[in-house]
Amino acid sequence: MALVSVGGHDTLSAISSFVRRYGLGHLTNLPDVDSYLARTLGISYHPRWLLIRADEDASEERGSGAIPDSIVTDALTPG
Repeated sequence: MALVSVGGHDTLSAISSFVRRYGLGHLTNLPDVDSYLARTLGISYHPRWLLIRADEDASEERGSGAIPDSIVTDALTPG
């Protein structure tokens, strides 16, 4: 599983400051300054999360706020 943080709806400087302020430097952080990725994925506000499974049907789950532990556990469980 890969966890990627995407910052958007703001300037590159503001996104970088957010990453530093909240200690998110250990994650892969992608700036989405022009909100292209957010629009493509249907994300209109933050914080949002999107889990795209790498199974044959590439199922998705979406939510807001923190990702529930049950979703993470399920995503990490083989099978």
